Amino acid sequence: MTRTWTLPPLAVFAVVVFVFAGELLSGTNLYFASMASLAIVCACVTYNILRGLGTISGIAFARFALSTLVIAQVGKVLVLERADQNLDAPNIVISVYALYFFSAMLGTMAFSRIRLPLPKPAEPETPTQSRYLYFVSLIGGLVGTALGFQALFRGEAGVSSLAHGISLILGYLLPFSLVLAVDHRLRTTDGRHFFGWMAFWPTMVMEVEGFLWGSRQGFVEPFAIIFLTCYLRNFRFRRRHLAMAMGLAAGFFLFVSPFYLYARNGRENPTLGELASTMIRTLEQAPSEWSMIKYQVGSEAVENVHAVNYFSSPGAVTLNRFALIGPDSTLISACATGFHYAFTSLKLDLLSQIPRVLYHNKPEAGSAQFLGQLDGQEEGFEGATTFTTITTIADSYGSFGWLGVIVFAFFGLPAVFVVYESMFDMRKPWGTVATVYLLLGLTEGSMGQILVNSMIKDSLYVLVLSWVAAWIVRMIPATGDRYVTVRRDLVDSGPLEVG
Repeated sequence: MTRTWTLPPLAVFAVVVFVFAGELLSGTNLYFASMASLAIVCACVTYNILRGLGTISGIAFARFALSTLVIAQVGKVLVLERADQNLDAPNIVISVYALYFFSAMLGTMAFSRIRLPLPKPAEPETPTQSRYLYFVSLIGGLVGTALGFQALFRGEAGVSSLAHGISLILGYLLPFSLVLAVDHRLRTTDGRHFFGWMAFWPTMVMEVEGFLWGSRQGFVEPFAIIFLTCYLRNFRFRRRHLAMAMGLAAGFFLFVSPFYLYARNGRENPTLGELASTMIRTLEQAPSEWSMIKYQVGSEAVENVHAVNYFSSPGAVTLNRFALIGPDSTLISACATGFHYAFTSLKLDLLSQIPRVLYHNKPEAGSAQFLGQLDGQEEGFEGATTFTTITTIADSYGSFGWLGVIVFAFFGLPAVFVVYESMFDMRKPWGTVATVYLLLGLTEGSMGQILVNSMIKDSLYVLVLSWVAAWIVRMIPATGDRYVTVRRDLVDSGPLEVG
């Protein structure tokens, strides 16, 4: 049984009192501090109803609540900034947030126990199948990565669209190969070690891809997959692992994040060779230009009028990625006067998923461009955040007003959780992959992106890929293999014992 790490009432009370008192002392108005505290209480209760980190939905919701609300409010207290500062229409924004988390709490109470008779992915059943699946998924993931670069650097739209579609599907295989590698290492070492040569190769491919694009998520993703795979198999983390994690986090915030933010600015679809040479040249120059890098991603991002940073301190630029209330405030403020775009965002997201052969002039980016122009995040801004970053909190309000916030939080968010809990066992390889994608995909995006991409497309892709991969490996002859037996005294999933 995976540890849940639910929140005791005393801890919730202490955090709420800390935030409420700290925000008042920093000069935040009473209404904002009260609504922020209410929203945090609702978020904590929802997290506990979902059984904390013991379920897919609890893990995904934890990141959602932390990245939108909790880190932002606690961080404001720690850096002694007013919590209603740097927000457009702050009282309306925090009211929308409080209503969203309150409705999500009620919806979770109503629907969290529902399970649907949905199909399950084909998980590996024997050690030989796992080994074959590792090589199949690693090769498929490499092909998907290559096609992804080809799709972005080729000029022909039709060829690019086909290559891009295939690359998106095959892209699920690389994380799967990493999960299999870590799982294999845990089993063969009786739960003592989690990283080996099998895990090294997919990790390096993902890191190189993230480096070329200057993607901070690309840097973090393989480490998140490794940690999550170990956690879900009850790996006993030791002091050296915690020290490595803290060192990695410090390096990310102090060096990797500022460098990636600086290096990726001003690039306009170069070739792969130009992209690689630019990143390598920037990396070589970084030590001598570090003061300029820190200034550009710090002070300039704060001073730019198009920036959506919630924190004013230049040193907190990276922290703004965990304070999505800032970007949300721009869209909520744009719709606070009574304008709401109804089904426009949902329609654009749905149309963007239609194959090009059926709809040649489909919107390429879904609702992203429409929402970016509406909230002002894409008005020629070339600062630290160069893409529209909103959540379903802002989009539900922008689409249908207060009623939209209630309906989506009460029905939409629990629906995503019910689908994933019904289809996947997060302690098994494909279930772990699904958990990773929901963890990374639930927080940022419009309602259409969450419902179409996370709830439908991601789950269907994982399902179909698992069936296809299982069919391929079962076509390969193997002898002397037995089904998996489990020893509960080591890890929950147990090491494989093969006779």
